[in-house]
Amino acid sequence: MRLAHLEALIDAGARVQASTSLRRLESRPASTVSGLARLRLTALAARLKALESDDPRRAGEGDGTVETRAVVRILQRCHEAESEADAVGGVCHTVRAALGAGAVSAFALVEGSMHLAASAGQRACAPGLAERSAASLLIVGPEESALGRELAAPVRYGGAAVGSLAIRWPPGAPGAAESRARGILAAAAAAIGPAMAALGSSAPATCAAESSLGDLGGPSAAMADVRRQVRRAAAAPYPVLVLGESGTGKELIAKAIHAGSARRVRRFCAVNCAALSDDLFETELFGHARGSFTGAASDRPGLFEEADGGTLFLDEVGELSPRAQAKLLRAIQEGEIRRVGENHPRRVDTRIVAATNRPLGDEVKAGRFRHDLLYRLDVVRITVPPLRERPEDVGPLAREFWREAMRRTGGQAELSPGTLAALARYSWPGNVRELQNTLAALAVGAPPRGRVPPSRLPAAIAGAGLHASGEPLTLAEARRRFEERFVRATLARAGGHRTDAACALGLSRQGLAKVISRLGIGGADGAPH
Repeated sequence: MRLAHLEALIDAGARVQASTSLRRLESRPASTVSGLARLRLTALAARLKALESDDPRRAGEGDGTVETRAVVRILQRCHEAESEADAVGGVCHTVRAALGAGAVSAFALVEGSMHLAASAGQRACAPGLAERSAASLLIVGPEESALGRELAAPVRYGGAAVGSLAIRWPPGAPGAAESRARGILAAAAAAIGPAMAALGSSAPATCAAESSLGDLGGPSAAMADVRRQVRRAAAAPYPVLVLGESGTGKELIAKAIHAGSARRVRRFCAVNCAALSDDLFETELFGHARGSFTGAASDRPGLFEEADGGTLFLDEVGELSPRAQAKLLRAIQEGEIRRVGENHPRRVDTRIVAATNRPLGDEVKAGRFRHDLLYRLDVVRITVPPLRERPEDVGPLAREFWREAMRRTGGQAELSPGTLAALARYSWPGNVRELQNTLAALAVGAPPRGRVPPSRLPAAIAGAGLHASGEPLTLAEARRRFEERFVRATLARAGGHRTDAACALGLSRQGLAKVISRLGIGGADGAPH
């Protein structure tokens, strides 16, 4: 026990306490210390001597002050983080800064394999050393690799390995003293144990949610925020309202929420509310009993019952009639439905995910949507930005759609840089769906090999962002065109009322008048006051 305590002090870099403990052990009579213990004591004494000579700049810090500050920062990261992922990521950044490393990576052990949970640095550590560390429950390394010196410590929770924390210094970098690095890395691994266990248990759901997002991927910060919201919404048991223009992928969001939730083992059912009349709505959602109306030859469960224990997606929920809204409200509020033609209610446990391209707040003000139903649906809100507001996503999405189109058509053609530039210049009023369909049509008409030029694109897309001469727009001209389209759209949404439009744009009425005059906007858009 005293030897283990001495080793812990050395790992933590507490040289004064370690030296005191070592002197006490060395003063014991030789007859009371076994040969194996004597060998271990000699090895620990050598480690302590190496620790004291590793860094002359820290000669006066034998009490482990630097290590103590690093451990305190690690604990603060864990306590102040909003989520387990933020805690693990914050600890990786703290360890990297404390040890001057090139990269620090945390790996979660999921179903026998390592999955990268968080990383700090330009390139994550390789999982090989982390796997060995988790398997042996020992600190492994440092070992030399092509990328530098690497060290890994197991992350334990409940007596078992739940992952590993790996660190790498670039080739030729001085790095930190090995004993100090081992101590800080061990402390960090112990601190993130509960968070890593939680991440490991939720990893299958998170991976399912990410894969379900599919075509919604993109490097933009806006889509990264959407993916973060999807993960959090999936873990919560509350209804979700997905807002966004047509074609932005609201149903994919709903499927990702279902796939990432505990309900993923049950059914996901979807219905387009815009296509349902009042009578058909009741039959589709609540079902009917045999003989309840002409043609009802047998009992039929509705979507609420089919999605019992799962998720029901109500697309275009803003199109429901007042009568359908009242029936939907009661089903959500009471947690029970009644089939058409039956008198007894049936209990259902169905999670609702609704979507609309209308601003439901405005619909409530206009009296077309029930405010109490809005409160029931709008518990967790996810807004999907249109594609024109995230042009950096157009290129990656276009390449992904093009690869899929080539796989389906058997072609080997590539999109030229000019074609990708033309796609990025277009405003995409139909959003991701329009981009996908455009590339599918392009794949059918394109040659099977070679590069596809911009001339193959529809004229409206190929000429977007160009002057009449075919030359690219300047930044000033592109900005003016965007402002004009944006102001016109805002005026249209406000019904031409400049006061409302100015409020939506964050301008005064006089400021909006100056913008309209500068952009040359006239006619019906700016007529009413």
